[in-house]
Amino acid sequence: MSIVVNNWRMDSSLNALIHCETGETRRLGEYHFILLEILAKNADTVMSRAFLMSEVWKNRVVGGNSLPTAIHALRVAIDDDGKQQEIIKTVPKKGYLFNKSYLTFVEDAVENAPPEEAPLPVVETSAPAPALPEPESVITPSAPPASHRRRNALLALCALACVAGSVFFALPRFTSQAAVDVPQLVKENVKDASRIALFHFYHSPAEQAQPSTFSRHISPALHQVNALLATHNATMDLYYKASLQKLSLDILLNSSCDKSTQLALNFSNWQNKDKELNAIMFQEVEKMLNEMPSC
Repeated sequence: MSIVVNNWRMDSSLNALIHCETGETRRLGEYHFILLEILAKNADTVMSRAFLMSEVWKNRVVGGNSLPTAIHALRVAIDDDGKQQEIIKTVPKKGYLFNKSYLTFVEDAVENAPPEEAPLPVVETSAPAPALPEPESVITPSAPPASHRRRNALLALCALACVAGSVFFALPRFTSQAAVDVPQLVKENVKDASRIALFHFYHSPAEQAQPSTFSRHISPALHQVNALLATHNATMDLYYKASLQKLSLDILLNSSCDKSTQLALNFSNWQNKDKELNAIMFQEVEKMLNEMPSC
């Protein structure tokens, strides 16, 4: 059974969200994934801050901003609006509530696959067929109602679409003149920032022309973050998708003991907000590093 939040299927094996239609994958940090799972499984119930802190981080000592920061990251990941709060709602002085109308449960395709039927025996008409021995115990299941069969078929198709999408996006991308719409992921060099790996995700040649523009806008933050990473003995993978109107960042921090955490950020009209963009990125990375469990 898979949990689908606003058309994003939760994959516990990857700690990631996979879009049921496009196959886009958004990785979450370990604690972010646990938090989303707890909220989804207790939909339409107000969960107190103390309870969520206890269930997600257990006995670990974390900062007071850990829960609000994680909630903000989840809203970005599941396409929720932080102001409207359609999916994850903040209940003043009480906690958080997950809107059940954005939640569905999808059965795995394997569970709904019909059993393979055995071939019928061939009987010669010219001579009587030998008697077959009675089986020791045979249970013939009754056929499910037509409505159940239709429901299972729809659930199976949705699950297969999610799986197919995730497999498609996991395959290597090859640049081709005949397939410019195929998503591309290109690693770029970051000067004087050895602890940062920068990856550009784009669909068209027009988007491919954005790297130099992006680097120019984000360069101050990259160098500040690189110094911060060195202090914490950590590294960062930064994935970005840029257009004239929107910039999407997916930040993955890795500690020296293979522990990781992830945050997604989106900016509108980002090319006119250099100072805000650099400040927010540095502040969020600093929070994530301070909240990462020690090795």
